[in-house]
Amino acid sequence: MNKLKNIDDTLKVRSCCYKKNILIVDTDRGKYVIKKKDDHNQELFQYLDVKNFHNYLNIYREDNYYEMYPYIDNINMTMEERALDIIYLISMLHNKTTFYKTVDLNKIKEIYEDVLNKLAYISNYYDNVKVIMEESSFIAPSGYLLLRNSSIIYECIDKSRYFIDKWYNLIKNKKSFRVATIHNNLELDHLLKGQEAYLISWHNACRASPIYDLISLYHHVYDIVSFSSLFDFYNSKYPLLEEEYYLLFALLLIPDRIDFNNRELLNTKNVYDFTNYLAITNSFVSKYYTDNSHR
Repeated sequence: MNKLKNIDDTLKVRSCCYKKNILIVDTDRGKYVIKKKDDHNQELFQYLDVKNFHNYLNIYREDNYYEMYPYIDNINMTMEERALDIIYLISMLHNKTTFYKTVDLNKIKEIYEDVLNKLAYISNYYDNVKVIMEESSFIAPSGYLLLRNSSIIYECIDKSRYFIDKWYNLIKNKKSFRVATIHNNLELDHLLKGQEAYLISWHNACRASPIYDLISLYHHVYDIVSFSSLFDFYNSKYPLLEEEYYLLFALLLIPDRIDFNNRELLNTKNVYDFTNYLAITNSFVSKYYTDNSHR
């Protein structure tokens, strides 16, 4: 218990335990969390204070190596409620920290070409996978499932290419683009809610386009909550710009690469999860593009 003694030797420890590499101590003055010191967090939280965003946990005590935070007992919430709280908090975060940066044409072109290269690579990869499977004398269940759903792969590739072209043609003629402080590590477990709601795990936070927070959360909740409802709520608080819609859609639609191995059950599950993601994402994007909601 030297960690606690060095930070605050007046506390009397009743018990302690580790949870996900974080030390939780129960003392005579309540529960606390002890973790390694992160100077990045200190600078970030000072900045957020200036911007009047306070939905992070304040450090209770610290020394040269560790930080101590009050332990928050989470109230019981559904996944939908947790996701909605997160969306609300990041809409506030983005609103309070937004600024505009001059467009760097070289950086814009780099993003554009990176997406096109990814799409070309993944298209070629699945072309080859299809040929190998179709020429095989026996097609495993995972291969059959992939072949049966291959059209959604190429549809998402085509749509991603379409949206990245739209984004590039729009943004390259602008003088500035919108940037905000983003959490960049959003998942349901990174919300603590007692009397107040707090976002935790800020180690990936940076200044970037706000769409990256939406992408981060989407990848964790797309198949367990209605992301359209969350997205509509976010837009009511912090409406996305047209170019932000295009980049968001382009990045969400890029298919991943499935690496097959000799564990067929795992292969089949991976193909199912992969094609399910593409189908859900294609449906999500189609709703907003078809409805022209972003124009």
